Amino acid sequence: MTSNPHRLIDLRVAPRRLPADELERSLAAADTPLLLLCLVQVTGDVSLLDRFGTRLRYEQTGRKGDSRAHPVGRLPEEDLAELKKLLVEALTREPDGEYLQVPDDALFHRMVRLATGADVGEEFVGSIREQAGFEPSRHTVECRTDPPADFKVAVLGAGMTGIAAAIACADNGFSYEIFERGDDIGGTWRINTYPGIAVDTPSVYYSLSFEQEAGWSRQYPVGDEYQRYLQRVVDKYGLRPNIRFGTEIKSLVWDDGSQEWEVTCATADGGTVTSRANAVITATGFLNSPKYPDLPGRETFAGPSIHTAAWDHSLDLAGKRVGVIGAGATSVQVVDAIAGDVAHLTLFQRQPHWVLPNTLGEGLVSEQERWLKEHLPFYGRWLRAKSYWYTTDTLYPGVRADKEWMASHPLSISEANDRVLQMCLGHLEASFGNDPELRRKMTPDFPVHGKRIVRDPGGYYAALASDRADVVTDRLARVVPQGIETEDGTLVELDVIIYATGFTLEFLSPVEIVGRGGARLADQWAGGTDPRSYLGGTVPNFPNLFVTSGPNSSSGHGGGHNFMTEVVVHYITQCLRLLVERGARSIEVTREAQDEFVAAVDAQMEGSIWRNSPKAHTYYRNASGRVMLPNPWRMVDYWRMSRTPDESKFVIR
Repeated sequence: MTSNPHRLIDLRVAPRRLPADELERSLAAADTPLLLLCLVQVTGDVSLLDRFGTRLRYEQTGRKGDSRAHPVGRLPEEDLAELKKLLVEALTREPDGEYLQVPDDALFHRMVRLATGADVGEEFVGSIREQAGFEPSRHTVECRTDPPADFKVAVLGAGMTGIAAAIACADNGFSYEIFERGDDIGGTWRINTYPGIAVDTPSVYYSLSFEQEAGWSRQYPVGDEYQRYLQRVVDKYGLRPNIRFGTEIKSLVWDDGSQEWEVTCATADGGTVTSRANAVITATGFLNSPKYPDLPGRETFAGPSIHTAAWDHSLDLAGKRVGVIGAGATSVQVVDAIAGDVAHLTLFQRQPHWVLPNTLGEGLVSEQERWLKEHLPFYGRWLRAKSYWYTTDTLYPGVRADKEWMASHPLSISEANDRVLQMCLGHLEASFGNDPELRRKMTPDFPVHGKRIVRDPGGYYAALASDRADVVTDRLARVVPQGIETEDGTLVELDVIIYATGFTLEFLSPVEIVGRGGARLADQWAGGTDPRSYLGGTVPNFPNLFVTSGPNSSSGHGGGHNFMTEVVVHYITQCLRLLVERGARSIEVTREAQDEFVAAVDAQMEGSIWRNSPKAHTYYRNASGRVMLPNPWRMVDYWRMSRTPDESKFVIR
């Protein structure tokens, strides 16, 4: 019998005594409703919710119409002083009992409504409690049997998802091995080190729910800071001995006889190694190979040229004429970071993105807030719960189409979508109001969210408005030794070319994957151009293969990659547990289950922004117009769908 299936993850908060001076000093920077919730859990006195909660008043902060702004809860001055006094008293004496670790459903529902200042529906309780880090994901499959000692899981990739999958395997008693082609962990944050790289999800939320980070220096953490976070997680959970670095997966072949996968890899020294695994979790993402524009003559350029995914930190841009090709999130961050160094910057833009203004300045996290998240019991979790609420399904109406609204609003698809549009238009006007031609170039002709929306780090639009910058929207013809020529024959002379053109959408296409009966994943997925699966991660004919970052399993309206990582990894572990409990060797989704799910995806997708903004150039759609990347439902819906495997959808052998 397995009495405690969570072997590694322990989220209990030990009672503690805090220094009064540091606590009192840091409370000045605290979110008032969250202090109340911390006090309730530290003392176990639920009556405090009646005493203080009824006197809380919430007010909206931030720019007018900013749907992302969080309401701020306030108490009358005398009540706030009393609340802080009680909290200091409770936390500066020797602890005399256990804390209230995980509020029950009804109590948590009441508390999260106070935390957010919003009418949070009961359906969200489970997902918020899990994502806030109050408890690990709950098992929905019985855990009566330990996995066989010889049952091994191969995890492909050591980025965020591969790390989470490995921890989940260990947490559930499965032996595992991680195959990583690079020389370190980190995925995106290992590969991308270009100037200005940062996460565009709030730092308080963009981490694994069971391993939160209190010390983020910024509201949106920079890339190397996030890479260091992942390295700490790997070391804390002892994953490194189970990682094969410098090992690139070349093929996966299913053996019908042994019901195992044969895993063939190329090693850094040019060799080939083969191993076997009972199950495979792919955690390689879908954007891995740098993408270059189809421009003749790239190799003829006389100066340095560089892709942002292979940045050379010895490159000196000071006083240079620099051309940046691309206008997405990477380009925005690079331009913001280098504009002050270069002599002249030319942005080559095929299609503009909608850009949100920076409302945070440098976005530094105060020392007091960092102290509270690290030391005040439960404070960081409630802060994360609040951030989760306002960066996930509250944004969903913005990507759903209202046909009646669209009939009279060419640049927005709904009232919620229009609120974001007005913020972006305001940023355009404030930045380029004195230059109508530049404003025209930078204004998209499709609704907000038709392409991934971008956040201005603070200097992107300002850099382009400078007299030391130009925006070129003419089609590019070729690269020549002196620079880039446009189709009308204009030569833009350059010293350096930066390709901020992203990655090729691959969906496992670089790996030869052969399933049951010789079925080839490349054939079923049309070479990666039309991938289809059940719940984003299992495919008929491919037993014990679990795909993360699969088709229609990314959040398109908010929430961060970390949410979908944890949801999908939870579902995979429940499938593996089901296999163990049934004493079986393989689990394979049926063709009928996949087809039914894909039909539901496509039907729900019809009401989405991605099916109602045809002018937007986006890799979310394939050549036939099918939207293959985002999940069309609310995040809570996908979370609920992924709680437990439905045995009727699988063949278990």
